[in-house]
Formats: sequence, structure tokens, C-alpha cells
Amino acid sequence: MSIIKQSKVEYDIFLVLLIPILILITKFIPKLSTWISTRFYRLTSKEADQVREIIQIRKEMGAMSMVDEFAKYAKLQRKLNQLTLDLESSGDCRKSIQTKIYRWTMGILSGLVAIIYLSLLGFVGTSTPVFVVPKTWYFPIQSILAYPSEVEGAISIPIWTLLTRNVISVLVKM
Repeated sequence: MSIIKQSKVEYDIFLVLLIPILILITKFIPKLSTWISTRFYRLTSKEADQVREIIQIRKEMGAMSMVDEFAKYAKLQRKLNQLTLDLESSGDCRKSIQTKIYRWTMGILSGLVAIIYLSLLGFVGTSTPVFVVPKTWYFPIQSILAYPSEVEGAISIPIWTLLTRNVISVLVKM
């Protein structure tokens, strides 16, 4: 009668959870930056008034005959053109500022995530395994999955990061 040893899987729950959370945050940084930039610099009340005035002028122009009331129509057309140009120039300025805010928030948030991740690597060390399983589970590639740790049957932090990033990328695209 042979005794079957049950192999125990060891894992570091802190690393198992923190690395995917950091990757998820990284995936949603562009959306968060867009949201911040659009909320931070919105349409001004002057621009909203110009939009309402443009809509009103277009309604008036649609109700009149260009041939019968040419002078009034031409005056409204010039006013509409001027308002449209003013609105476009202020919109371009707002868009430029929103782009700057977007870039700054992307840089800051990406930098924070990178600092957290690098601090994690400095604190825990790259040779610390995230999982330790029996070495026979993935025999041919165990040394690749364990790199840079020297623990047999380990999945290291860099490999765990690579695996979770790929899985999360696939899931986000679905």
C-alpha cells in the first residue's frame, strides 16, 4: 500500500491580489483621465449662450425666405458666421486645455501606479514567489516561471504580472 502525498499550494495573498488591482487601475487610467479633464474644464456660460443664440438664428433663417427677405437673411447669416467663429475659437482653447489636463493626469496616475509597483518590488523583492506549487505541475517550463526566484515550483512576481496583464487585457476587450 503506497501513501499518496497531497501537495500543498502556497501563495502570498497580498501579491496575488495587489498586482491584478494595479494592472486594472493601469487599464482604466485613460478613461479616468478623460473623465477628469472633461469635468475640470466644461462649457462656459458664455459658450452656452452662444450655442442657444446660434440655434435661435438658424430657426429664424429657416422660417424666412432668402429671396424675399435677402437683406435680413444676409444680416442673420453674417451674425451666425461670427458667432460660429467665436464659438469654434473658444472651443479650440477649451479643447487645448482639456488635452493638457488629460496628459497631466495620465502622467501623474501612471507615475503613481509605477511608484507603487516599484515600491512593492523593492519591499518584497523580485525573487519572492507569488505561488509555490509542486514542481511537477509544469515540469518543462518551471525554471522560466520561477525566474528570478530560485524556488522550485514557484511563479515569480514578474511572471505573475505578465500573466495577469495578459488575462486582464483579454477580459477588458471582451
